[in-house]
Amino acid sequence: MATPPPGGYQQGGWYEGKQYWDGTFSQPGQINTLSNQPGAGQLVSKEVNAASAAQQGVSPEQFESYLQQQRTQGAGVPSTPAPGGTGVSGAGTSGTGISGGVGMTAPQTIDLQGLYNTAYKDAGIEALQTQYSDMEKAFIEEKNKNNDNPFLSEASRVGREAKLTSLFQERTANTLNQIATKKADVEMKMNLATKQYDINSQASKDAMNQFNNLLSMGALNNASGQDIANLTMATGLSSGMIQNAIDAAKQKNVQTQTISYDDGTNQGFAIINQQTGEIISKQVIAKSAPTAEQKNVSVADRKVSEAQQNQQNAIGDIQKGAILKDLINHYTQAGGLTEEQVYRLYNSYSPYGIAGESIEEVKEGKFAY
Repeated sequence: MATPPPGGYQQGGWYEGKQYWDGTFSQPGQINTLSNQPGAGQLVSKEVNAASAAQQGVSPEQFESYLQQQRTQGAGVPSTPAPGGTGVSGAGTSGTGISGGVGMTAPQTIDLQGLYNTAYKDAGIEALQTQYSDMEKAFIEEKNKNNDNPFLSEASRVGREAKLTSLFQERTANTLNQIATKKADVEMKMNLATKQYDINSQASKDAMNQFNNLLSMGALNNASGQDIANLTMATGLSSGMIQNAIDAAKQKNVQTQTISYDDGTNQGFAIINQQTGEIISKQVIAKSAPTAEQKNVSVADRKVSEAQQNQQNAIGDIQKGAILKDLINHYTQAGGLTEEQVYRLYNSYSPYGIAGESIEEVKEGKFAY
């Protein structure tokens, strides 16, 4: 860069597309990583660059071309101030008015169902469940072959089935453990995503309230291009919408307000005439938030998965020799299975054979032992 401007480099100022902060310059078009502004280290949005270009009398294309040229030339250049040529002031000049310290784009609607489906798929749970189902199918087929073999004595049949069961449990134990662990990881990701969304939503609301207050006081009537650029970064509104709101606020006896809306399909911001309700400008920023019914889809899927896991756990206990009374007491209370389900599983998988009690006796609490 050339010699410092009169008064020296200003904290947070932009010079040749680079932001100055604590004795260092950022990469062209990037908020300085040492900045105390949220968004530090991120590239400035195209809308902010366009507002800065207009302020300096150049086209957005010329401005972006200049930044790209600076990035190419700056590869390997140290981040501290260095001599060089002058040029376009950069992604926003230091300017006056509202501080650019917020630097945050309004968050999009959180898609809980989409996040859950993506995390579930990325974790490979479906593949593991398919793997387990294939192993279970093979086990059942081998057990049926053993039971249908007329040349085996009862002792041989029972012995072979016990061996098949033991092998099945050994081979599937690791798969079941992986499924349980990965499901826990998915739940953790969902909790973190929801918490981050809450934080971003509050920051966006605060920035929008500040914008409305400044607009109603007339503080934005003579806003500069940089002021509008800063508001764009803080609120997530386009520079065009902000300019429209300011123009409308200048009209005599016209009071405007920026509101958020959700029409069931899309959501975003709208600038309205408070006296007539007329929509002055409207901007869609995201699809509508999922309804309670859509959110319940994820909950229902997880309940089905839990029921399937409880059933597999019951089968494992039955194959290990658990008696019917203990199985009924445990899985109809904590396991979420019905007496009929436990009874049917017992008759299918118990090494002792079919239960001596009828289902009616089981429901009455009458057990042989």
